[in-house]
Amino acid sequence: MKSMSGRKAVHALVDEHERALHHLMTMMNRWPDDALDRPVPTFGTVRDLMVHIVDSLFAYFGWVREKLELEESVSAPLSREALTRLRSPSDWQRAISLILPYCREAIAGVCDDDLGKAYPASWNDREIYMVEQMLEHAIVHVWRHVRQLEALGL
Repeated sequence: MKSMSGRKAVHALVDEHERALHHLMTMMNRWPDDALDRPVPTFGTVRDLMVHIVDSLFAYFGWVREKLELEESVSAPLSREALTRLRSPSDWQRAISLILPYCREAIAGVCDDDLGKAYPASWNDREIYMVEQMLEHAIVHVWRHVRQLEALGL
């Protein structure tokens, strides 16, 4: 069993990811009920974009688990199908609240020494990511789409 000493960097990355998700949830407090049906260029609707954000989150954290061959099974709390059925901003806020603990559970077996390990990305095996880069990518992914939603006036 590997030593779990040295997890400050891992925790910092998850803290930043949670901060991005909390910001997104706070934004939703201002969204009108029809916000999810508003069009988003290249994504369809805000609902489609939200499904993309959360589904990608599951993919990024799942990639880390898969590449590090973490033994414990940690399942995403919601399926893509369940995400597509969320009908209001408050539904999305509740869903993201369920997702936050998943992120911590998913990387429970990751220590700082793992952050420098590199593997092919799941979407393109010619792109190589270190574990740290993939977790950073997960953070920036949320922020990038937050900016996109803000540009829509949400």
